[in-house]
Amino acid sequence: MNDGFIKLFRKFKQWEWYSDVNTKVLFLHLLLSANHTDKSWRGITVKRGQIVVGLESLSIELGLSIQKIRTALKHLKSTNEIAIETTNKFSVITLVNWEKYQDYDTRLTNELTSEITNEEQSSNNQLTTNNNDNNVNNINKKKNIKKKKTTFIKPTIEEIKNYCNERKNNVVATKFYNFYESKDWFIGKNKMKDWKAAVRTWELNTSQKQNYIKPYKQEPIPEWMDIQKEKETIDETTKKELEEFIKEF
Repeated sequence: MNDGFIKLFRKFKQWEWYSDVNTKVLFLHLLLSANHTDKSWRGITVKRGQIVVGLESLSIELGLSIQKIRTALKHLKSTNEIAIETTNKFSVITLVNWEKYQDYDTRLTNELTSEITNEEQSSNNQLTTNNNDNNVNNINKKKNIKKKKTTFIKPTIEEIKNYCNERKNNVVATKFYNFYESKDWFIGKNKMKDWKAAVRTWELNTSQKQNYIKPYKQEPIPEWMDIQKEKETIDETTKKELEEFIKEF
């Protein structure tokens, strides 16, 4: 009885008796103590989701007075959480919604494995519905249940913008959206799987472009701006004039 586990859904916090400590503790105790399989006990069949209890034993196990136990049982019965069959020696408590919540995975498994082979069906039918064996069930489900493929859902411009703001990058959301919208959200020949990863790639490319320094190429200096050349021309002219002057003497 100490092996295995029970399922406790998050919406349990919205339960009307959640703030009543005694009622909540008693109900959780019953969930943990209820049978996972049908069993025989002193000539009677105690089914799944049932437990044989006595007021005195509940009082000792929970550290509550018998009066508090009675009040908590009354609360649970009033909202149809439990049903009680009482004898002069003991009571059989039935958790009304046991099958609805504790068999959730079993129902899901039966729906998803409707197309497996007869041999796999035979193997699957041998799985016990006892939650004590749920670890074994999980291994078999991994082998037999077909994994559903995740469907890509294209983001809105607002979602892209928020993600870019979160990463503090320079990616323009509308430009990103329009680019991939024109490509039907394909990257090459493959459908996009993760638009956030695509944003990060754009972010990297944008950063590289911003950090790129174009090599400097010296443009030829216009002849009219070439001072050195002009000086050389003047010097050459002066030299010729000097030679002409010397020849005259």
